[in-house]
Amino acid sequence: MENSILEFLLWYPGKFWKNNSVGVYDPVKKCYRKAKSKHIINGVSDILGVMNGRFIAIEVKSAKGRLSEAQKDFIHEVKQNGGIAFVARSLQDVKDNLEDEAKRFRSKAEQSSLAQAKDLSEM
Repeated sequence: MENSILEFLLWYPGKFWKNNSVGVYDPVKKCYRKAKSKHIINGVSDILGVMNGRFIAIEVKSAKGRLSEAQKDFIHEVKQNGGIAFVARSLQDVKDNLEDEAKRFRSKAEQSSLAQAKDLSEM
């Protein structure tokens, strides 16, 4: 699902990328471990991006997938700070959550183009 969403987002304005949050496999302990640092944030969404100057966080889940408390907290904090954050269980979820922002982005680009054309015509 993540790859499908990332491919879909190629058609949207802005920049999106996969956040790799899986730890490194420890063959001795036979488990994945994450580095310990006060600067590592648990619960960071799977796909991150920026569109129209706004931070985007998309947590990808299956139809029955559940959010961890850390994921809920991260989504809440992104929204509290003016970003767009949501859970995507389908491509439609992504479209529904980003379409308004994409329209604002396109509108600003059109306004900028019109202003540039006006400036050129006044020369």
